Amino acid sequence: MSILDRIRSNRPATGPTGVAVKVKAHNKPKLREKTQKRGIPRELMLGLALASAFYILGHYLVVAGVWPAHGTAIGAGGVLMRDAFAFIGWLLLLPVLRLLGYRGSWGIIVLPIMIFFLTRPSLFQLFTDPVYQARGGARQEANALKAERSRLTTILRTYDEERQETVFEGEVPVLPDPIDAIRELTEDERRSTTATLASAFSVVIAPLALLFGFVVARRKGVLRWFRDHRIIPFGVVVGLFFVLTLFFVELGRVGGTTPWELFLPIFIGVFAAVLADDAYNLATPGAVVAPRRIALLMLYGALPLIPFLIIRELGLSVVLAGSLATMLLVATRREWWAGLMIAIWIVLVAAAFNLDDRSQTRLQLAINPYRDLSEMSTDEAQSWANRMHQFKLFDANILAGGILGEGAGRGHPETAPNAADDGYITTIAAHWGLAGTLSLVLLYSAFILQMLSVAVQERSAFERSLATGLAMLLAIPFWMAALGGIRAVPLTGVATAFAANGGAKLIASALAVGIIAAISHKRAESDRLEAAGEAMHAKPEEQGVRIR
Repeated sequence: MSILDRIRSNRPATGPTGVAVKVKAHNKPKLREKTQKRGIPRELMLGLALASAFYILGHYLVVAGVWPAHGTAIGAGGVLMRDAFAFIGWLLLLPVLRLLGYRGSWGIIVLPIMIFFLTRPSLFQLFTDPVYQARGGARQEANALKAERSRLTTILRTYDEERQETVFEGEVPVLPDPIDAIRELTEDERRSTTATLASAFSVVIAPLALLFGFVVARRKGVLRWFRDHRIIPFGVVVGLFFVLTLFFVELGRVGGTTPWELFLPIFIGVFAAVLADDAYNLATPGAVVAPRRIALLMLYGALPLIPFLIIRELGLSVVLAGSLATMLLVATRREWWAGLMIAIWIVLVAAAFNLDDRSQTRLQLAINPYRDLSEMSTDEAQSWANRMHQFKLFDANILAGGILGEGAGRGHPETAPNAADDGYITTIAAHWGLAGTLSLVLLYSAFILQMLSVAVQERSAFERSLATGLAMLLAIPFWMAALGGIRAVPLTGVATAFAANGGAKLIASALAVGIIAAISHKRAESDRLEAAGEAMHAKPEEQGVRIR
């Protein structure tokens, strides 16, 4: 190589002569130590490791201890495989983000994974339980068969052969299969059960949804395009929403699914763009009353709520209204907006409760659970009794859990309707007890604070409003479901992302977390460049180049 260098140096110059410049090492930008750290903090890694061990152990205990005694529902093996793939997918998400150079807050990514790992064994027990999956009259029969099976398996497990001979009088009975009751369902009910189990497939898609939200939102110009062309996604989603609502909805469902929550991140993003463009005027009372500004608020803030009221989705309307109100308060920083939005929210809730018989029943149950059934019609009394029975089962789950709970898959939370959805907190209480439930509440609160901290640190009005709105899409359902399960507020039918049943809620929430992670990543990158600039100008006397 030295010979080649000499040959090249002897060649005649073809251009103007110059000087060789060498940059001294101390002139290279030095980054702050905190901006160089890209790894997951040790505390989060320890928590994730413990949650992963709990996930595996919880599933094993259900399969080894609960299935033999209680039996299994249709598709139990498929649910186990889906949970296994979801476990792998969530863990693989972390190294993939590392490879993509993620520099944002790792708490936004790791905490929801921990929540999923800690709560999924309880849901796994519900999704594979023959009583919980049974519908209609088959539920009572499945419950009786399950109780008989539990009694026989207990005898076979604890009695020796001599005592079994005495109890069974020489002939060991065949264990009844509770799934026989489910097989007696009509064809429509059977398809419904299959659809319910198939909806759990969203737990496999959720890690991909989070990764997709991060990759797309961090691309240069994507959020800017969304902000500048907001009328396009808004018009498409609102049009699709109204078409589905008016022509394809049956009891709030489309083809047996509830896709409404997939629309919420779009509405949040559009409203964030509106606030970013007009936050100053919206903070001025005199400017707010301008006809054009009122029209914009009605179009982007009120119109998306109408389809939710048409399909009687009170819970989602409250979630969206609360998120938009919080965004408005954060963007304008005017307290009087909070009072105005609270008043509008109260009117909205009152109207929704007057329109929906189911919501009326829930509100009355929260206010006065013990009413004279003789004053009601037969249908009203039956509806009231069903709701009251659900609340009593929720209370029984909470009380049965005690301080430390019965353990993963133990107890009988599956006897309560919706124990995997808006009543998930009662299932956790039955399995984990009071201590475990409070731990989950604290963990989820930390997750919410992590997302809100991204909004606090963000300087751009659009990203700040967007992060706030997406965080509230997860925070409001969490508190509504947690407080509703203990009867502090009326049940609204909304589930908690990562802790309750999956479906559209889990996918939309994972997508929202991915977008917040992208905002956090971009802010960290911007801070990193600023740190480099500060390092270059920290010692002016050392700046420059050495000519040789």
